[in-house]
Amino acid sequence: MILRTRHGPLYYDLAGEGPPLVFASGWAMSGECFRPAVDLLKRKYRCLIYDSRGIGRSQPISPEARFEIDDHADDLKTILESLGIFDSTLVGHEMGALVAAVCAERHPQTVNSLVLVSPRQAISDRDIKQLSVFTPAALALRELAAYPLIRNVVAWRFRSAPQPYRDILFNEFADLDPRTAYETAVSAAGAENVARLERLVSRSDSRLLIICGEKDKRGVTQARRLFSLARAGKLATLSDCGFLPMLEYTGQFVRLLDRFAVSSRRPSRGISRT
Repeated sequence: MILRTRHGPLYYDLAGEGPPLVFASGWAMSGECFRPAVDLLKRKYRCLIYDSRGIGRSQPISPEARFEIDDHADDLKTILESLGIFDSTLVGHEMGALVAAVCAERHPQTVNSLVLVSPRQAISDRDIKQLSVFTPAALALRELAAYPLIRNVVAWRFRSAPQPYRDILFNEFADLDPRTAYETAVSAAGAENVARLERLVSRSDSRLLIICGEKDKRGVTQARRLFSLARAGKLATLSDCGFLPMLEYTGQFVRLLDRFAVSSRRPSRGISRT
């Protein structure tokens, strides 16, 4: 389905019946990265995936569109309100973790609990500075694939995804609006956004689950830091898993979400480790 906004279309897909689970994807990734998990969870939950502005089927964007984290959070709120979804378990991957946390703070009526998956910066500040040299909006990302930085960043991000999703992720990146790619990465980069996510987690009254793969070193470091700040949280670290737990270990990822969503409907019992 397509929701028309003044900034451009927002694609979403709603499947299943039951308590709502809402999935926010990471940088340069569409909602399809959650498709295998949704195919299992929709038997018990009302599952929403969507493509952020300028990504996947949420194109073309308007010339006036902006790509700050708050803009992405407002898009998520717009979709939720249009569908009448409230009191959801909101699942955010990588940059989507920050989008989810901002949405939960600004629009608390939409969120019952939070799940942060591989919470970390999408691209380092150093890479952002290098990327700016090669990313005029007139160029397509396919034309930039020859540059080592672009090739290495993309290859590293998606290397652990099983087929056919590795190809899906690569193709989505190649078809991504270049202004979306650059401006969204810039908006999500920097120590100030790491600190912002930490503040949001430390202040949040929502129940929290953090999921990361032990091979995702940056994700593990940030996950442990966030867990230490959470008022009521659980931390699950998946062995032999990298940056994409929802694709690498879909069954285990789904079981974690299911147990957490069920427990989140009951009163919190404080902080524990998984």
